[in-house]
Amino acid sequence: MGCCGGKRPEAPTDGCPYKVGKRYKVARPLEVWSSESLDGTRLASLRAKKDVVLLVQVSDHSGAHRGYVIPQPAENHPAGWISLEDLRGKSMQSALQRAELPGSWDLKARYSVQNPATLRAGPTLDSDWIGELNAGAEVLLLDFSVTVGDGKARLRALVSAGDKIGWMSPETGVGDHLLEPVNLLSRKVVDLHKQSMRQSSSGGGGVRKSYQQGGNSPWEAGATYRMLERVAVRSTSDLASSELFKVSAGGLVEVQETNNVELQGGWCPVARIIVEEGTEKGKTGWVRCSAKDGHDLMDTRDHKEYEKILEKMRRSIDAELVHVSHDATPAAIQAGIVETQKKLEAKKEEERRRQEELEQQEKEKERQREEQKEKERRKKELTEDTDGPVQQDGSQRRPPRRKRLDLALVWLTPCTTSSTSTQAARMTGGPSATEWSLRKSLSAACAPAAGDPLPVVHVLDVTSSFRVSLKQISEQCLCYWSSLVQVTRRHTCQLVH
Repeated sequence: MGCCGGKRPEAPTDGCPYKVGKRYKVARPLEVWSSESLDGTRLASLRAKKDVVLLVQVSDHSGAHRGYVIPQPAENHPAGWISLEDLRGKSMQSALQRAELPGSWDLKARYSVQNPATLRAGPTLDSDWIGELNAGAEVLLLDFSVTVGDGKARLRALVSAGDKIGWMSPETGVGDHLLEPVNLLSRKVVDLHKQSMRQSSSGGGGVRKSYQQGGNSPWEAGATYRMLERVAVRSTSDLASSELFKVSAGGLVEVQETNNVELQGGWCPVARIIVEEGTEKGKTGWVRCSAKDGHDLMDTRDHKEYEKILEKMRRSIDAELVHVSHDATPAAIQAGIVETQKKLEAKKEEERRRQEELEQQEKEKERQREEQKEKERRKKELTEDTDGPVQQDGSQRRPPRRKRLDLALVWLTPCTTSSTSTQAARMTGGPSATEWSLRKSLSAACAPAAGDPLPVVHVLDVTSSFRVSLKQISEQCLCYWSSLVQVTRRHTCQLVH
């Protein structure tokens, strides 16, 4: 399903007697074409004074006005382009009758939703969902487009509803309205106000009471509102001050300043206004915004809302990501907003992906560091157990045992008597050269590797002159680990663990 609008002019076309959103009866036989240049595929033929079209777009093509229309009913016809004027001899013949037909729409108008509706990001029915509108909600009509599928056209409207902007269908394929066909920014709102006042007095529906005691004022400085009743304009905000004139019901006024004045029984919102139309145009003064019973004397719908919304929409576009001309239509601006959002989301997703990659890389580095630390720890443990090399996988290749004996500081002194063998050798003075030689020999022995049995008592024969060969000591101390060497008077060396 596609939509039109690729070549829509970005500014209103001057000199065209027809308005977008209006329904017109065909004035002369017309051909409907697939392209704006009117040289593409012929889609339909329209009969003079019988067929009706809904004008969706107007463009200026080489100095001639072209119209993008939906022949009615839309469900039976495709949308296409027609020539809005035809030069016959010296006179210009209009393509459509000038009178607007019932069921027409107004851009920049405010309507009430009749039935629940769905807002979408684009004109197509399968575009992203934005939100739902409840019956009774009000929307401001910003622009039109058309969805085309299966040879049928469907009118789509870009609307603003509160803090949401999106596309919806204002009518069905057969032309039934999904929005109340009353522009709430027109003078008809005064008629609706009078009707609600009559219903209220007879016990029916209630009138609008927008101001609540203690709450914020719904009227803002800089906004333009329509007066619902004829109201006295006074010289100051004091409602007892002198009356200057009366502003007419239905007249537009610009609010320059607002205030709340205290009255008996509560507060009353007042505003300093300047009249924008009618016989009182240009006059200023203070008016009360709500009546004594609280119903609105001044409508709360801002007539400058359209311009404010468009400015807000333009600010929503990132100029570094999307280019939209300063005079772009609301539809083009909305398309720029959607494109901006998609690019920002893609940018955020890319940043998130990069962050995840960095975190993953950091985790991998940390894992490698921990792995290296574990290898070094295991290597250190193996080195403490043996001087043998460690293979690349961390396993130990057990080498031949070196002959080393880890001993405490031992000084050996020969016993000069031949008394009982249980008397311990005395530790005296510093070691002699012979003792140093023996210590050196003992230190060369090797401690047992992990898993060897605990040392047991072993006897070494030592001569009284301590002349013992290294070979004798190393051979007999090969598998033992000692922290103390005691020498008895019987010239016996006992290893004690």
